Amino acid sequence: MSSFLMHVQDRLKVCGPLTYKNMFGGFGVYSGSQIFAMVIKDHLYFRVGPSNQAEYESSGMAPFSYSGKDGKIVRVSYWEVPEEILEDDEDLVFWFRKALAEANKAASLKKKTPAKKKVSKSLSKVTKRLSPKKKAVKKKTSKLASKKKATKKAKRKVPAKKKKSR
Repeated sequence: MSSFLMHVQDRLKVCGPLTYKNMFGGFGVYSGSQIFAMVIKDHLYFRVGPSNQAEYESSGMAPFSYSGKDGKIVRVSYWEVPEEILEDDEDLVFWFRKALAEANKAASLKKKTPAKKKVSKSLSKVTKRLSPKKKAVKKKTSKLASKKKATKKAKRKVPAKKKKSR
């Protein structure tokens, strides 16, 4: 464990009970089941959204970013926390609460996404495509059944030849 992570854990005690889990070569910081911060390469990042992004920008902070598989830079909604905020209990608790609120908003938006609707639409398309085939199969089987019945009836109508006795 790095000395910076130990320092962050000590400083964030003022924010209440938190847990730390390994992730992305660093640590995710959780309040309950909600991740609201990351510690990566001796930097602390808080979750940022519309309600608190201006504070980070005015402090000269930038979002956490990394190179994606295709070489493009990927930026995430976690911005570096200024050192002066990390050292002041009142400011740290204030920024923590805003970061946690943004994390909760983001989590609730994910739950409300219409991903299930897309799945149900695609399923209905599949069932629509399958249903005519089922009908066609039923028609074919009913045609075959009716042909078999017709041939049986035709066989019954033809009288059997009688053998003449001598």
